[in-house]
Amino acid sequence: MKNKMGFVFFSVLLIGGCAKKGAPTSPDRTPPFLSSVEVVDREHIEITFDENIEIPAAESLSNITVDGLQILASVASKKKIILTTDDMDTVEYKIKLLNIRDLSGNGKDEYKTKFRGTLRVDTMPPAIVRSPSPIVRNTPPDTSLTIKFTEQIENSHIYIMPETKVSYNWNGVKTEVEIKISAIDTLTVYHIYGIFWDGAGNSRKVDISLSREKNLPLIWLKGTTEDSTVLLMTKNGGFAQFTLSDSTGNFIFQNLYSGEYTLFGKSKKAYLSSGALTLSLPKDAVELYTIDEVKMDVKLIQTLNLFYTVYLGDTR
Repeated sequence: MKNKMGFVFFSVLLIGGCAKKGAPTSPDRTPPFLSSVEVVDREHIEITFDENIEIPAAESLSNITVDGLQILASVASKKKIILTTDDMDTVEYKIKLLNIRDLSGNGKDEYKTKFRGTLRVDTMPPAIVRSPSPIVRNTPPDTSLTIKFTEQIENSHIYIMPETKVSYNWNGVKTEVEIKISAIDTLTVYHIYGIFWDGAGNSRKVDISLSREKNLPLIWLKGTTEDSTVLLMTKNGGFAQFTLSDSTGNFIFQNLYSGEYTLFGKSKKAYLSSGALTLSLPKDAVELYTIDEVKMDVKLIQTLNLFYTVYLGDTR
């Protein structure tokens, strides 16, 4: 009897194990479905599919046509394609998309639909599809960072502190920029300040810090000043950071290495404190040095003006 019961118990386990496996998943053979075509404003169209699509074909301008409307740029991300166009009119347009595929390679040779144009003005700043994190650590001496936008960028201004070898490479339709930085020193935190405008004049600001070190230093310097813009200069004469004080005049610099620093601003009244004893300021630097707009690098002044919309002087 004991042997018979044992056999029954084993049989139940075997059947239960087989039931958990279930039927194998069928491979995806269904092409993506065109869910919607939304006119965002007179210069942008957002196309949405029901699943993620392959990026290269969706960003090829040869694969997308709109009768009577020029496509200036195409940016794809997951299920969406965002088109930058010349100015629309309030008429009906026919759009055709070729060679759109999902991530399994399924697709149609052609998608066709219609939409009505709009005169709605573009008031949205360019959004970012891909960008490094605000703080990039463990970088090699020579590195590159890529920023990709949802639309065509008309103009840009990028500045790096402290200064080092840098180059900027844009793709053909100016939706993606590669920032190549060379000769990155150890024990130095670099700051990339960028501002990017679309064709309608809307802007997006980018602020990225990078270092060759695994951990950024924790030393900070904070103060109160009547000024709105403050610059931090290292002992060797290079500008390390700039910042903007808040409505009550408080400002802070973070991720500083030990050493001597000088502060520049438009006001001469400042009250300072440091997060570490290893950070020192010359006695005469307790008060801010006045920014000399004549001697200051023109590109730096332009960066301050553009990034914070605080005009230190006429940079024309």
